[in-house]
Amino acid sequence: MTDANKTITETQASAILKKGGGEKLKACLTCEECLSTCFLTDTYPGMTPRDIPLKILSGNMQELVESEFIWACTLCTRCTVDCPEHIHMDAIVRALRGIARAQGRGYKRLEDGLQQIKEIGNSVGISAEEFVENIEWLGEDAAGEIEGLDEDEFKVPIDKEGADYLYIPNPREFTSAPHLFSVYLKFFLAINADWTFASNLCDISNWAYYMGDDETNLWLIRRTVDTARKLGVKAVVSTECGHGYKILKKDAEEVIGEPLGFEVTSVVELAHHHFKDGTLKLRRGAIDESVTYHDPCNVGRKLDIYEPPRELLRHIAAEYVEMDPHSRHALCCAGGGSVAQNTDMGQKRLANAKGKRDQIVATGAKIVTSSCQMCLAQLMDIQAHYDLPVTVKSVMELVIESMEE
Repeated sequence: MTDANKTITETQASAILKKGGGEKLKACLTCEECLSTCFLTDTYPGMTPRDIPLKILSGNMQELVESEFIWACTLCTRCTVDCPEHIHMDAIVRALRGIARAQGRGYKRLEDGLQQIKEIGNSVGISAEEFVENIEWLGEDAAGEIEGLDEDEFKVPIDKEGADYLYIPNPREFTSAPHLFSVYLKFFLAINADWTFASNLCDISNWAYYMGDDETNLWLIRRTVDTARKLGVKAVVSTECGHGYKILKKDAEEVIGEPLGFEVTSVVELAHHHFKDGTLKLRRGAIDESVTYHDPCNVGRKLDIYEPPRELLRHIAAEYVEMDPHSRHALCCAGGGSVAQNTDMGQKRLANAKGKRDQIVATGAKIVTSSCQMCLAQLMDIQAHYDLPVTVKSVMELVIESMEE
């Protein structure tokens, strides 16, 4: 982490107070509700959600900017849920990160990823040509596994104008977890969807949002919106990605200052829709092991989407078990908000995930699932780190395994 001897300006302090409920900081009751719900409280004593308003209002904002706490925070908003003044701490932390970066206090791995986004348009540094080559190859490979599909004739749809759905993936689907590419392809084929990839949109994640870079965040959102409009699609479909989906569905119109002109949904919600209308036929109890669901913070608390994945899981699992607590009060996996991408956090993010580990063990479930690939990656790391006797799979993996022939 780089360092710089700079201090907060009055303009920056004023901007913080205007961020997402920040003006309510002066009404903070110091009731400690946020302190009792933050999973980082024991890790960073004296630097908790409760300390943020106190330090800002007392003129000690620089202490926050220099703290690792603002980068360990996952922006999960669990502290906001029970806050009497409903202070949006995630927006304030992102603003503090922006100030820290302006002082040269950003973390190298995150800064490198953000720079690739600015130069190429995605965090993995892959060109549009490379992306197209990858998904065409993966499409050919996946087609060979699907009975009744002519792999010589099948082509992955790319830049198809007038399609119903524009699907935006996570880079894991064509890098570290290519089996997920096959999962989503099988789903679109199962519902006979009119869909397409866009050659310039290979990464739904938005590191600029994480890092308090409002300018690049706007550029990324505008780029997606313009592409969807150019292709003339009816809806943008997010892969299983919590924050990428949340930004497009909840924030995008406000950020660009105009209606999108198309719908935004997720692949899980789309599967739920087609399950309900009978298009997607799933075998009841097809998953013969007990299953529990981890609520992604962005999908759950920030978008209030709780039932669609659960309704799918209750149908296809022989036994479905809830974590306690869950839904609105669910415990964060400790890997979101850029934490898992920040190599400087090292093993700290896994030590901070002990509460989630304990939750999983308490369910007795054999399969842990989620509808966010970042959460899934963190859950896999938790499973390995604590040697848990569980399997981690995405909701859509289980859905595809449960399809009728």
